[in-house]
Amino acid sequence: MTRHRRRRPRAFTLVELLVSIALIGVLISLLAPGLAGARNAARAVVCTNQLRTLAQFTSHYADDHKDRMPRSQHSAFASGCAPWGYALYEYYTGRTFETADASWLALFNGAYRCPIDRRTERWSYGSNVYYELTRDETHGSVWNRRSLTPRPSATVLFGELLPTTTADHAMAHFWTQFNAPPEIDPDRHGTATGAAFLDGHASSVPFTSLFERSSDTDSFNPATAK
Repeated sequence: MTRHRRRRPRAFTLVELLVSIALIGVLISLLAPGLAGARNAARAVVCTNQLRTLAQFTSHYADDHKDRMPRSQHSAFASGCAPWGYALYEYYTGRTFETADASWLALFNGAYRCPIDRRTERWSYGSNVYYELTRDETHGSVWNRRSLTPRPSATVLFGELLPTTTADHAMAHFWTQFNAPPEIDPDRHGTATGAAFLDGHASSVPFTSLFERSSDTDSFNPATAK
């Protein structure tokens, strides 16, 4: 009876092992940008969805407050009301802010922060201050009621703030009145920024399609948005 010898599995040689490691390294370098791009794209979608929710809850707030818009830190305290981040708390949680607990931190670090924004001490989104300005500040009309805005689908409600901005709003009227630099991050999503509009929709678009001095484009000002 002939016995069959068992063959030992052939081991990798040092050269083969080095070649395999090199090939794996090349594959990783080729795939990494695509994976990073897909991850950033997914985060951008989350940001846009969060902006859309902000716009929709702002609409609910207006329904409950005789068509008036929530205010930001720019004028809320002087008007005896809570800034929008606190005013919208009950729409996210179903409770008043007076009963806030750990859910406030979850909201602050969740729905109010874009995953691409690495800050932990500030929210990512800022309201368009035009909706709370007085006639003296705008040199014309006031827009503190939702129904006063002529083109709600074209007028920005919330934008994505620069990492250096500490407020909860964008002083958009200063951009034209005093040539101030916009507080909006134009490159939050590569070459685009997220924006929520008064009609409740949100999108990621080039900032120049929302505001550009050379072409008189200004979708933050309800009087010029188109």
